[in-house]
Amino acid sequence: MKRISLLLATAAVILGMMSCDKLKEPYIVEAIYEESDTLELTAADTANFDGKRVTLLEDYTGVKCNNCPAAAEIAQQLQEQYGSHLVVLGVHPKTPLQNPAGGFPDFRTDDGHEWNTDFNIGAYPSGLVNRTGGVLGAAQWTTAVNSYMGAEAPVRLIVKTNYFDSDRTLQISVHSKFLQTIESNNVRLTICMMEDNIVGKQTTPDGVIEDYNHRHVFRGAADGQTWGRVLNGDGENITVGTNIITNMKFTVSDEYNAENFYIVAFISDYNTDEVLMAAETKIK
Repeated sequence: MKRISLLLATAAVILGMMSCDKLKEPYIVEAIYEESDTLELTAADTANFDGKRVTLLEDYTGVKCNNCPAAAEIAQQLQEQYGSHLVVLGVHPKTPLQNPAGGFPDFRTDDGHEWNTDFNIGAYPSGLVNRTGGVLGAAQWTTAVNSYMGAEAPVRLIVKTNYFDSDRTLQISVHSKFLQTIESNNVRLTICMMEDNIVGKQTTPDGVIEDYNHRHVFRGAADGQTWGRVLNGDGENITVGTNIITNMKFTVSDEYNAENFYIVAFISDYNTDEVLMAAETKIK
């Protein structure tokens, strides 16, 4: 699928970019914004990985969408059922159903709108499960998610964070160790911001709820890369045992509640759109 990447707006961002070319093992990729030291994995980090695939469910939703709360409940029930093996993102594009006029919260993002446009999503709620199988209605999410459960993970993906309350600085290291050969010349890592448990207005079939709890709200790409950054910079397949560490550091906006702030990362095959592995971590 052909896409046009967003142009980077500032020279500071451009200067912050580092090469994705492979270096000696483990390969280090410095992400946009500030360079950062690697947060090393601990024995507990690797012990918590059970070798199973983690699925990404994207819930395309809106604050003025009457039927979206019922879909959000399905997503929440699935995550409660599957725990760390399912990551949910609530994506709010820029359509009338996401317009904050009238005191509704504004969860719209440029990144989410670009995804929405590229995947040709025109009805809400709609969902993507690992970005395969097309756009799905909420009634189809359970079957699609179930189909991935128990599958072996092609990548061990672990997100490490270090957050400083004093200046709201967030340091991130995403560790990607490939457990299978990935036969694609365009494997990408997308790093997202997500905020959970935001109370605000929401329409429902029974009217407006003033104190609705919005879950898993996508706040944008953390590094400005809507479609992620290429991990195999040489354009070759990624072989078993390849270990790539992506580091970045930025300041968490005052708009977000750090107590409910998460980093979500996923690795995808850009040629087919398929999400190969997902992970999330709470920063506090």
